[in-house]
Amino acid sequence: MTSTRLRIPRLGLTGGIGSGKSTALAYLHECGGAVVSSDHVVHGLYDRPPIIAAIQGRYGQKAMTGAHVNRQALAGIVFSDHAELQWLEQLLHPHVRAAVEEWAAAQQKVRPRPAVIVAEVPLLFETGMETMFDFVMLITAPVEVRRRRLTAKLTEGEFERRMAQQMPEEEKIARSDFVFDNSGERKALREFVGQTVAQIIAGDGTAAGGGAGESKP
Repeated sequence: MTSTRLRIPRLGLTGGIGSGKSTALAYLHECGGAVVSSDHVVHGLYDRPPIIAAIQGRYGQKAMTGAHVNRQALAGIVFSDHAELQWLEQLLHPHVRAAVEEWAAAQQKVRPRPAVIVAEVPLLFETGMETMFDFVMLITAPVEVRRRRLTAKLTEGEFERRMAQQMPEEEKIARSDFVFDNSGERKALREFVGQTVAQIIAGDGTAAGGGAGESKP
């Protein structure tokens, strides 16, 4: 998405809940990419004293287990109240952006060099983090497919609340460079990822594959 190509291309990976972006991240790693998940970064932030103090100051022990943030309890609070979710995002996102940038810069020095630097960021567009990357890959799937995948993890109400917090899929598709409809077999996703990485390395900004894969001009 940035106008200046970096020495090692940067790819932002995003998608709604249940789309399969974590699987795509694993395949990108298989293809020689250096990968990180912003969810993993956030988990680390919850161990930082200033973050702990801010959360405890706002929610008290409702979001804590002893001196530690109880992520499950915190999720229960923020995903049922949009104002609280906004507060938490405003607290965390500047730290997430800084941590991802620091990690990505460090990958430039890694030997052997990674083929591509990839960060999985579920709220990539919502937080404006797409500007950190040369390309954006969106993994998408029909809502019913995504709901079915998450049946064991989320209640119907939780699924709907989380869906409501995310940008409409049509807008994300329009703003992405590589789009994959992940409603079929994993083999197709793996092939798409491999072809996309090959084309990025070759300096071709068009998306790989046909069928489920799309590119934007």
